[in-house]
Amino acid sequence: MKQTVQDEIVRQLSLNATLEKAWKAVGTVEGFEGWFLCKVIGDWTPGNIVTLQWPSGSTNEIRIVTIQPTTEFAYQWHPGGIAKIAEFPEAELTTVTMTLTPTEKGVDLLLRESGFSNIPEERRLKSIGMNTQGWDEEIENIRKYIEA
Repeated sequence: MKQTVQDEIVRQLSLNATLEKAWKAVGTVEGFEGWFLCKVIGDWTPGNIVTLQWPSGSTNEIRIVTIQPTTEFAYQWHPGGIAKIAEFPEAELTTVTMTLTPTEKGVDLLLRESGFSNIPEERRLKSIGMNTQGWDEEIENIRKYIEA
């Protein structure tokens, strides 16, 4: 019997905000720093690796994949802790995609982190657990930041 491996974490959020305000929160350096509670160091451009510096002083890296203003922002990283892009194989990166869709009442945010099935089991289970809890917290941070 083949075991199914969880490959993604998905969170959805309906926001009482304009598309422009939601985009500034998820797709710009200032907004990302505001809800993810980190400092971004580097060039926020697709293809570039930027450093996230946490209040504790620890850092990790993300690679910017997509910036489609008012529609989609995506980045890759090694989930489940503090890591540099080169610390593990590229094939083990997950991709976090945030997609915005305007609605009659505001904006829907779809957050999807995918690629967990490419991570070896000994790291995958920890990464899924940490990031599931982490995205539960961050989705509320996004809501508070945007609707403030």
